[in-house]
Amino acid sequence: MLRRQKLLLAILHASNRTLSPIEIVKLAFLLRHESPMGIDRTFYDFVPYKFGPFSFALYRELESLQRNGYLEMSDTSISLSDSMSSDTTRKIAELTTYEQRAVVGIVARFGNSKPSALVRAVYSRYPWFTINSELTELIPDNRPQRPWADIAIYTSGYEGKSVDGFFDTLLRAGVRALIDVRFNPVSRKYGFAGSSLRRIGEKLGFEYNHLPELGIEGKHRASLNDFASYQRLLDRYARNFLSQQQAALSRLAELLRKIPSVLVCMEKDVACCHRGRLANAMAERTQLPIVHL
Repeated sequence: MLRRQKLLLAILHASNRTLSPIEIVKLAFLLRHESPMGIDRTFYDFVPYKFGPFSFALYRELESLQRNGYLEMSDTSISLSDSMSSDTTRKIAELTTYEQRAVVGIVARFGNSKPSALVRAVYSRYPWFTINSELTELIPDNRPQRPWADIAIYTSGYEGKSVDGFFDTLLRAGVRALIDVRFNPVSRKYGFAGSSLRRIGEKLGFEYNHLPELGIEGKHRASLNDFASYQRLLDRYARNFLSQQQAALSRLAELLRKIPSVLVCMEKDVACCHRGRLANAMAERTQLPIVHL
């Protein structure tokens, strides 16, 4: 079991009651932002959603804990399963004293509030996360507007990021559409397979497009083992491959000019990703600036 999942069990244990889904998400958010747990990069990231800060990854792992018998869940309630109480206690005990105290501290500060009061406290402290909220009566007066970036060629790689952190970065940058330029948009990392990226993106107000013609087939990557080999492949991609994809390049130029859009691929380092060469080619074609996020 992941440490962050044990922390979810600890939140429920320290609360000593059934929580609503909104409550456990908000308490986990506060654990991230108002305790020393904020320095833990493996803990959940959050993104503005219907009821304020939300984590798609967290919710998926709640469902995993339910499937494994640790939680009883419905649309309105989440509680620890009595049948797994001994194992749950052992899992929580595996957390450090430091982590357990952080959980107890957050629950003591915020866990006894009514759900509406808890949400209001989060909203007032973190107005950015209210930009997509449907709880209009709780939205603070200082809520910012969702940014709208200038038209440019934005690029981003998701390597090393959670899906929630990835989308929060794009929202803050003012991007409005994803252009997936992977040849085969599969990923073992939650949220980044093409279907999941589309689904989550659309929930957050992003348009999704996939242009597989502009990707590089996996067979061409089989021999990549160092920076020089990446560069040789990317040179061939820019010199030989793109010239054969005029229809796809025209479609990409059309999308880039329409709304602020980001070229999405996996690699963190744009120097080792074809999106960098693709961005350069599109800059020549469109005269738009390039922004690597």
